[in-house]
Amino acid sequence: MDIAQFIRVFQKNLILLITIPLLLAIVVFALTRNQDKVYESETIIYTGITTGYSIESTAQKPTDFFSTSAQFDNLINLINSRQTIVETAIMLLAQNLSLESYNSQYISNENLDKLRKFVPKRVKDMVVKNGKAGIEREKEEQIRNLEKEIRGLEKEINKKKTKAVQELVNNGVNSRISSQQGISKDDTPIAIDEQLVADESKFHVVQKGETILSIAQRYGVSISKLRELNDFTSQELRVGQKVVLSGLDSDLFADVASTDKEVSLYENEGFTAEEIINQPAIENYDPNDFASVDAGLSEDSNTISIEKDPIIPNGILESDFLKTVQNFTNYYNSSDTNFIYGLLHYGESKHYSIKSIKTLQIYRINNSDLVKLIYLSDDPGICQETLKIIAHVFVKNYKLLKENQTDLVVAYFKRQVDSADRQLQAAEDRLLKFNKKNNIINYAEQTKYIAAQKEDLDLFYQNEQVRMAQGSAALKELETKLTRRDSIYLKSDIINQRRKQYADVTEKILINELAEDYDQRIGDEISMLRLKSDQLRDEIKLYVDQLYLYSHSTQGIQISTLLDEWLKNALSYEEAKASLVVLARRKMDFVRTYQRFAPLGAMLKRIEREITVAEQSYLELLRSFNLAKMRQQNLQMATNIKIVDPPYFPLQANPSKAKYLVVAAAMIGFILIAFIILVLEYFDASMKSPERVLERVGLKMAGAFPYISSNSKLQDMVFISNRLIEMIVQNLKMKLLHHSLYPAQKPYIILIFSTQDSVGKSFLTSRIANKLRTYGEKVLVLNYREDSDLEDTDNNMNYNYEINDNFAEISNLKELINSNILRRDNYSYDYIFIEIPSIIFHSYPIELMHQVDVSMMVLKATSHWNKADIAALDMIKDLSKEPPMILLNEAEDYAIAEIISGVKVKKSSQTWYRIKNVLTFPTRIRIQVKENQVQS
Repeated sequence: MDIAQFIRVFQKNLILLITIPLLLAIVVFALTRNQDKVYESETIIYTGITTGYSIESTAQKPTDFFSTSAQFDNLINLINSRQTIVETAIMLLAQNLSLESYNSQYISNENLDKLRKFVPKRVKDMVVKNGKAGIEREKEEQIRNLEKEIRGLEKEINKKKTKAVQELVNNGVNSRISSQQGISKDDTPIAIDEQLVADESKFHVVQKGETILSIAQRYGVSISKLRELNDFTSQELRVGQKVVLSGLDSDLFADVASTDKEVSLYENEGFTAEEIINQPAIENYDPNDFASVDAGLSEDSNTISIEKDPIIPNGILESDFLKTVQNFTNYYNSSDTNFIYGLLHYGESKHYSIKSIKTLQIYRINNSDLVKLIYLSDDPGICQETLKIIAHVFVKNYKLLKENQTDLVVAYFKRQVDSADRQLQAAEDRLLKFNKKNNIINYAEQTKYIAAQKEDLDLFYQNEQVRMAQGSAALKELETKLTRRDSIYLKSDIINQRRKQYADVTEKILINELAEDYDQRIGDEISMLRLKSDQLRDEIKLYVDQLYLYSHSTQGIQISTLLDEWLKNALSYEEAKASLVVLARRKMDFVRTYQRFAPLGAMLKRIEREITVAEQSYLELLRSFNLAKMRQQNLQMATNIKIVDPPYFPLQANPSKAKYLVVAAAMIGFILIAFIILVLEYFDASMKSPERVLERVGLKMAGAFPYISSNSKLQDMVFISNRLIEMIVQNLKMKLLHHSLYPAQKPYIILIFSTQDSVGKSFLTSRIANKLRTYGEKVLVLNYREDSDLEDTDNNMNYNYEINDNFAEISNLKELINSNILRRDNYSYDYIFIEIPSIIFHSYPIELMHQVDVSMMVLKATSHWNKADIAALDMIKDLSKEPPMILLNEAEDYAIAEIISGVKVKKSSQTWYRIKNVLTFPTRIRIQVKENQVQS
């Protein structure tokens, strides 16, 4: 499809291309002209996922793309999760219902009125104010109204009493005064009434630090009465102010209070009565200091602190707001048919439904750790508050999610560490008891010391045995060398007795020396025994010295020398003998010590092994516990999400997109209609042009004929139609005389047929026949129709044959018509045109098809070429000598212009022609350039 065809298609459907987009634009304009204003607010949250500080490493840790993307996806999905949206909607609903009056910072007046009318009373009663729900507040309000009515009745009674007193005064005292002096202007009865009131009234001057509650308790007056008498709902308690405690109507005492200019630090309507009665008296301040800011005075100084707009509105206690949110949450979770559940899930609320809040736009800012949240709403206050609440809820839920990831692990390791610690302490306690029971200080050192002592004992025992053997042998030798006289002396009772005593003392000394360091008394006894031992030794020596009387032995040795040797060996023998007795006992003690310490070592090893295993297990679990705690703390630091750009209050609505929608609707309408037209044109199976005929049918064109009507844009239609018939005749003759495979002879038989009915076969046949007759040719037209539309009805030129039942069996012209019609004797024809009915819906003479010289099929430009047409044409091709030629009837003007170049078209109106010329100027330039390129 080329550009020219595009232009033709669009020109043909120009009305649709203009009308449909215009209608769509009008409809969109009508639908969008009353759209609500849209306000936009945004906030930016810092996540610290990729660039945040970590306990595990002071430097930035490398992160891969997939883990970072997964973390941001988790974060964004958490913001857009149902739980976050539901919490946000409930908090927003609680915030708006908690407002005492309209506040544009949170919600517009119109939306607040709609909300209060829409929300049922049972939901409003869940709102907590001053620690009380709606039903309790209603009861208090009823009690307050009753008290007010009672006070009103009391005031009326007092007024009547005062009036009675006034009448008595006027009739009594004042009558006498007036009779004497007259009544002056200043001495009116009202002055007396005020004096009475002043006498009956009681005042209190407010001191610094006092409150309404303390004053009421001091004078025993109810708070409601003080509020009624002094109108504390509209002013604050100030130092030096006179508070009316009793008297008449509070309206009479409007001028009693201080005349100074009253200042209220809490001009917002959100402050409750509880806060007012507990507010201490304040000094007077200039009200200009608090004209345009929401400020508060600190207790220590007069500095002004300006805070940002919080989620909880000013004047609403945090505890009350949290209770309200909890009440709404419990009510929401109670069933799926309650009001709040329906409002969030099934309702079409523009502010509180999950569907509306889910329109929140969330995306990551480039590749940073910042996440931007954008929200659109028709209320600027709700737009800002929704973003603030959803950011608050998200930060809370995200921190809980991250912290809970390690809570179970930390709790597990904490339990394991406690269990391991208990096991370690139990093992250590068993070791302590074991050491106490067995008197073990250091088993290794003790056993080492015992083994060394035993070796020393064994060596000493062996040496004593040697010494005893030496002494015994020496004594025997000396005794043999001494004379009998010497033996008598030696065996005297005194010396033997001293020897025996000396042996006993020596044995006691050796026994007690083992315990000398542990007992002081044993040490004293050893000292005495040693003194006795020395004394016995000296006595034995004395008695032996008396034997020196004899100077030599029998062998010629001096007796003194032998006696000295005997004494020395005797003493050594006795000492060794006593030592062996003691050492034998000591060896038995070592045997018992070994028997006791041998199993203690194995038991001690077992206990120490248990302690080692318990200690290692404890240390390993403690290390894992510390790692889990560090991971938990690391996650807590990593989840330190901060709102770096809080939501702002949108002052102006976003520009309306209605005009863009109108333009878009017009463009979409134009594109849609153009697309549909092009699709229909592309899939159109009609034979509109010779190119399509050649492409679809595959036969050579004999010619085409235009559609003759008053709407045709072709000028000189007579010339064009005549020229087209001439071209058909020219192609017919060329086929017969030059292009035919089988040379034909006169009369030439021309078959005119079609696959469909009403395609104009008779009309074209008559025009072709007439044109041939103008050339001097003799032409016979055979038509199957009875009421022929032929111009020439001469029987010599035209003949209507009848279609019988045996029409398909006809084999030649003589069977088709009477022989006299042909007049072969006196009249011969050059051309015989045979027109047969449509070959799809009628039968036709098969044998006659072989005698046809040229067959021509007539196609209507608006007809469609389908499989039935193809099958019927294939049958004709098989029966004919040569392939048929195509005559295209009722062709469109552009197809005729392609056959006859230079055809002039009728000009339309001058205005339309100029518009068309301007619109198609760029197209015509491109087409001309393309033609020049082709020619070059």
